[in-house]
Amino acid sequence: MKKSRMNWKVLLFLYILSVILLWEWFIPIMELTDFGYPSLFLIYLILFFVLALFDVTWWLSAIIQLLYIVWTIHYIYFGQLMLSTGTIGLIFTDIKQNFSHLFQGHVGELSNLFRTLLLYTLIWMIAYLIRHWIEVRNSMMMFFAITVVFIALLDTFSPYDASASIVRIMMVGLLIVGYLTLIKLAAGERTTLRPKRLLLLSLPLLLLIATVGLVSRQLPVYPPAWPDPVPFLLSMSGEDGQKGGVSRAGYDPDDSQLGGAFIQDHQIVFEADVKQRQYWRIETKDTYTSKGWIQNSEVDSEILHTNEDFLGNEDTQLSYANLRFEQPLPFLVTPYGARTIFYPESLSIMRETEANRMYLLMGAQEELRQYEVGYETPKYKMSELEKAEMLAYETVQEDLESYLLLPPELPDRVTELALSITEEETSVYDKVKAVEQYFKRNGFVYETQDVAVPGPDEDYVDQFLFDTKKGYCDNFSTSMAVMLRSAGIPTRWVKGFAPGKPAFKSSGKSVYRVTNDEAHSWVEAYIPEIGWMPFEPTIGFTHPTEIKFDTSKGEKEEQMIKQPVKPKVENKEQKKKRDSSSPLFSKQLENLKWFFTQWWLYAVLAVLLAVGSVLGYSKRTSWLPALRIKQLRKRPDGWGKFEQQYIELLQQLKRIGFPKEPGMTLSIYAAAVDTRYGGEQMRILTDAYEKGIYGNDQVAHDWNKLNEVWEDLIITTTS
Repeated sequence: MKKSRMNWKVLLFLYILSVILLWEWFIPIMELTDFGYPSLFLIYLILFFVLALFDVTWWLSAIIQLLYIVWTIHYIYFGQLMLSTGTIGLIFTDIKQNFSHLFQGHVGELSNLFRTLLLYTLIWMIAYLIRHWIEVRNSMMMFFAITVVFIALLDTFSPYDASASIVRIMMVGLLIVGYLTLIKLAAGERTTLRPKRLLLLSLPLLLLIATVGLVSRQLPVYPPAWPDPVPFLLSMSGEDGQKGGVSRAGYDPDDSQLGGAFIQDHQIVFEADVKQRQYWRIETKDTYTSKGWIQNSEVDSEILHTNEDFLGNEDTQLSYANLRFEQPLPFLVTPYGARTIFYPESLSIMRETEANRMYLLMGAQEELRQYEVGYETPKYKMSELEKAEMLAYETVQEDLESYLLLPPELPDRVTELALSITEEETSVYDKVKAVEQYFKRNGFVYETQDVAVPGPDEDYVDQFLFDTKKGYCDNFSTSMAVMLRSAGIPTRWVKGFAPGKPAFKSSGKSVYRVTNDEAHSWVEAYIPEIGWMPFEPTIGFTHPTEIKFDTSKGEKEEQMIKQPVKPKVENKEQKKKRDSSSPLFSKQLENLKWFFTQWWLYAVLAVLLAVGSVLGYSKRTSWLPALRIKQLRKRPDGWGKFEQQYIELLQQLKRIGFPKEPGMTLSIYAAAVDTRYGGEQMRILTDAYEKGIYGNDQVAHDWNKLNEVWEDLIITTTS
């Protein structure tokens, strides 16, 4: 490789950016596979570029890299820190056997040890190409483009979410390309850019990239210009969305067996042009089987007509939501308070009243890719919600028996827990809220991967409440529904989608984008004189229910504040348990975990610290004298202050490249300084210094004049 003519500081900066860019290849691999020991591969990358920075002879560099690779393989597969001849022999035997498999085309029989060696070979090839592109070609556009394509493909065809990664790649990649372009232009003019000059020329580039990066993290994301190809490809390949017992996120009408992990799916399902954030309702189910939910009640149905108010109140002022679907669903999606649907008259919609779901007749669901829903947002008053007590169910004429049914094998401790949570509340609403808030105050965790599936003799809710305490929306909503039924409150289980994320269409119009990841479940409880009301028990989700906290609620809260509260004595263990299970503590713990796991954040901070240190050191001849002037002005005049001023002046002259040569007297050195800067300031200061040192005259001096002369001269040296 051609010897680099770049300054080592510039080369170091470019190598650091290259390691960051190359590491973006490893992040999705670590997330999507059981990739182990990532730190060893990162150390190898650093080792390679350190050897390249010092331009170590190729044969010595190869020996060092080979020794490191052998040691890491020895450490990974034999668990020993020290190399031994026996294990090295086993390594070479394994490599020899795998080469024969490779040449025979038996790729599936390759050992993990040999695969690791091949990965190291690939990393070395990429790192060598990066060095060649930087030092010889002065261009990294090819590797930058390959990285963008690689991450984009993973984001499209795998569960990996590259929304943050692509921002980092663009920022780091543009920095490398920008710096190398400046270096290439300078080389064309037969000039060499020093680090200071290069930094000054690149300041506009740094400012532009930093601004774009910060702004891009805050702005909504435009939807894709073309439909997502993944659903089509999956349908062509016969994928059913499940593999090895792990489900793919999304709406599934079959809820008879709940539990188990699922993988994220960012494919868009529909866009909603709606003014306010909405929960998107699809259906409800009434029968809990100890493993999941089914709909058992007889289904009354009716055929709807376009623009017909199916609740029979046509005088209501409605809001409207326009839905456009990328993927067909078996049932229609509506916001809460839906009253009417606008769709082509050639189609017919069936509405099932008990299951609260709607679908197209004749199996033509895929034909209805866009429709408009008129709705009236439900609004509640706290004073009315708190009126209804449990005795009020006796006056309800609606048949609610199916919404109180529980399997006979439900463990008694579930009912006991439900009664203990609600026993101190009087109104139905407060009982429901007590159960809803129970999950957020007792150490439950939202989890999508390590989620248990109940065994043949286990109950889904009992397992979640008492054994695992971790799961996703199905665990939380089912547990709340079962506990409310155990407390005598009619409840039904609801399926649909969470609100989605706000985004902009290409036309600039604001919409909500709902993906498969937003598939969600929650509960509806029946409150006398109010009806069915939605509640959200899942940690991290909030239902947009409009409640007016009127006078009655305000008076009650005021009375609770005025009422003296007897302090509860807690021991240390109780306090520790309470603090560790509080939402605030959990949130802080999540933030700390996030902060300590973001390696790229430390890399950016390290780069900024290194750049800041280099700039600070290079500019020390300007800012350090100004700092010393400010510090010494605070000291009282006298010999001690003047002595420090004179020594600081000598150090400043040395920093700017004009030191006192060995054997040179102060008088001769002062004359040389005055010759360089003009005047006789250095002679005046030197005479006073020599009188104090050699003549012991440390009192009879004009300190004000010496201060002025010293400040003038040291400021002159900074220009």
